[in-house]
Amino acid sequence: MSIRIGVIFSLVLLCAGAAWGASGIQGRAAWRGELVPGIIVRAYRSIPDIAAGKVIAEAAPVGLDGTYQLELPPGSYYLTARDGSGPLRPGNYFCYYSGAPVQVVAGSYRNVGFNLVRVPREASAEKAPRSGLRGEITFQDAPLERAYLYVYQDAEKGFKGPGYLIQPVEKGAFRLNLPPGKYWLLARKRLRGGQFGPIETGDYFNYYPGNPVTVSAGEVREVRIETITRLSMLEDDPNAQFVGVRGRIVDAAGKPVARLHVFAYRQAEMTGTPEFFSAPTGSDGKFELALPEGGPFYLLARQEFGGPAGENELYGRHGATVRIDSRNKPQEVTIRVAPKDQ
Repeated sequence: MSIRIGVIFSLVLLCAGAAWGASGIQGRAAWRGELVPGIIVRAYRSIPDIAAGKVIAEAAPVGLDGTYQLELPPGSYYLTARDGSGPLRPGNYFCYYSGAPVQVVAGSYRNVGFNLVRVPREASAEKAPRSGLRGEITFQDAPLERAYLYVYQDAEKGFKGPGYLIQPVEKGAFRLNLPPGKYWLLARKRLRGGQFGPIETGDYFNYYPGNPVTVSAGEVREVRIETITRLSMLEDDPNAQFVGVRGRIVDAAGKPVARLHVFAYRQAEMTGTPEFFSAPTGSDGKFELALPEGGPFYLLARQEFGGPAGENELYGRHGATVRIDSRNKPQEVTIRVAPKDQ
């Protein structure tokens, strides 16, 4: 089935090539800094399609230097890298690209690096009065302390926001009760602390390779999540074309404001979970927010993630909507913020 899909997709690429030019993703895959032969990068339209095996395109196995290139038409994609095909088994190499969705624009290749983990062996489910999960969050085979386990009931929002449950994990091991159902699991640990915010260089995180997890009545299932760290060297490309919006966050006096995020919504109300968000601003107040082509997008700057803005929290809305055209230069905007109650 995947071969047939790949052939059809290749024909689409050939027909469309004259219209949009060569584009796609490229980069390198490695496990703890070591190259692994036979790794294949695959593209999907949605996160649930990963579990369903609905591949829309796949690259040739990585070269001897661990590099790959996958031609894709402009659009939004979710990506994995792994050895082999079919159900994942203990010992397989795997990576879900947590920077997804990746926006591919006409005439250029996005750099996407994959930091692989090996699928661990897990014990069979144990009988218990209450259903749930038990397991461990690790980094390179050692328990990861002061991390968080994020439990989501669906993947529609790309794991943005608090989800169904956030479980603090103090010493690596965890056990929690959950009603029977299907869940998506992620582990995160931010060096600056806290439950919310983007994953920055050096932070620990990962997507559980066995997602979604089925919790059955009267059983506790074991899950083991090995984290990786965000490595900018695998992804950053100073020559890559940036598509989105840039600018500064300033206070009422026009002075730059640090440690604020810019959130992008598709609805003017700007409530709930944002579609996209930026890294925190530095001392110069500058931000950069990658956005897909189209819109409109509504921009909001604030300090915290989740829930209504707190008392005296710095907060501000950009007065105009933003539309993105990959053929034009990134838009430059200034967002003014003030304490929420003023």
